[in-house]
Amino acid sequence: MPDERKRPPRPSKLDVSYFENQEHISPIGIRYTTSMSKVFGEESYIQAILDVEAENVKVLSELYPGKVPGRAARRIKAIADTSHVRPAEVRRREAEKTHHELAAVIGVMADKAGKDGRYVHFGMTSADAVETAKALQMLKAIDILIKTAADTRDACLRAALSWKDIPSIARTHGQHAIPAPFGLPFAFFGYCLQKNIERLRYDRERCAEGKLSGVIGTYDVHVNEGIDGPKVEEKVLRNLGVKKAEMAMQTPPREGTAYIISDLAVLCGRLATIASYIKMLKRTEILELSEAPDRGSVGSSAMPHKNMHGNPFIEERCISIGRILRGHALASLESMSVEDFRDLTASLSDRVIIPESFILSDYACALIKNIIERASIVPENIEHNLNRTKGTASSQLVMSRLVDKGMQRQRAREISFNAAEAALKGDISYLEALMEDSEIAGLISEGELRSLCDPRTNLGMSRKIIERIAGKYMNK
Repeated sequence: MPDERKRPPRPSKLDVSYFENQEHISPIGIRYTTSMSKVFGEESYIQAILDVEAENVKVLSELYPGKVPGRAARRIKAIADTSHVRPAEVRRREAEKTHHELAAVIGVMADKAGKDGRYVHFGMTSADAVETAKALQMLKAIDILIKTAADTRDACLRAALSWKDIPSIARTHGQHAIPAPFGLPFAFFGYCLQKNIERLRYDRERCAEGKLSGVIGTYDVHVNEGIDGPKVEEKVLRNLGVKKAEMAMQTPPREGTAYIISDLAVLCGRLATIASYIKMLKRTEILELSEAPDRGSVGSSAMPHKNMHGNPFIEERCISIGRILRGHALASLESMSVEDFRDLTASLSDRVIIPESFILSDYACALIKNIIERASIVPENIEHNLNRTKGTASSQLVMSRLVDKGMQRQRAREISFNAAEAALKGDISYLEALMEDSEIAGLISEGELRSLCDPRTNLGMSRKIIERIAGKYMNK
């Protein structure tokens, strides 16, 4: 048999040097971030775990002082701070000893608490601390995101009100449709963002759940120690402001995280749609919106002229964020599938998709708000595009009026189309083509036709819709 003493030392399970490397790798930490990143930083994560552990001991000391003395709870509370349980110390312990993150946190915490350290993690399993800490982080993140999304909603609604009296051409399928106020789509965007905010509020109340019920959710240690586990759990989570899962195995239901990440993907899908719309309005051949460039800013490294109206790279960034979030939503759904009472297949996924989804959502909201507030309309181009199809966008109204006068709908559609075709192929306007048709002249007067073809007087209830939506949701 080989002499074990001559074998080289076994390598460490984890490379210590890796844990000491603080350099950012993800561009999210370098380029695409907001104050939201503070919620998900390493220090914030460890602090959330410390808060859960300390609160558990505190409640136990209050309900069962014979099991956990108040002195111990006060001592543990005093050291439950990252100024004492330092992240670097936790990382080193994990790399050199535990190869288990939560065990490293508990170990450092217990060391700092001295003889009272034995009460740390009483009756808990790792998932109790980690899942509840995750819920704490998501609750803070949702609160921040609701505020950011509301600011973006209000920017859309302010734009809608500012532009509600400017007739423009609405487009469907990339084609001219009918006249509408330039601000109408922005009122719709504001309303859609309000729907997303309502979903976030629902998620905050229902989907971010915590638990303190032990390794498979049966409170086995509590029962063995004569402790009312559900009562302890309820009070700890209430004090922390986290909703209690009515039932859990080793973790709360994975549906909660999947709902939240999916709703963030929906939010970013809407932001991407807003960005796409604004990008379209900035197209050279449309140019109904423009952006004055900051002096010294660069639209293209090779084409100086592309800085004139604002190269839409910020809009394109938002579109890209929407794509990333849809991928994260899929990952959150995949992470619902675990073996037995729990496995760790969702652990790495959560560590990536939860922070990235919240940070990028917050970032995209801020970008859209900035884009809208910096945008300026180009009135002459709005007018030019409105008239580009020679008034044919009024064909629906003409057809409906002919039907109202007694004409069969199919015939009314045919006559209205023929006039539109004559205008678009010839040198006359739609109004002129209508006035040349004797069949139309016998039913609709010239004054009526002029009124029907005036986009300024045929905007339906659009102004009232804008005012209603803005009045109902702005600053709410």
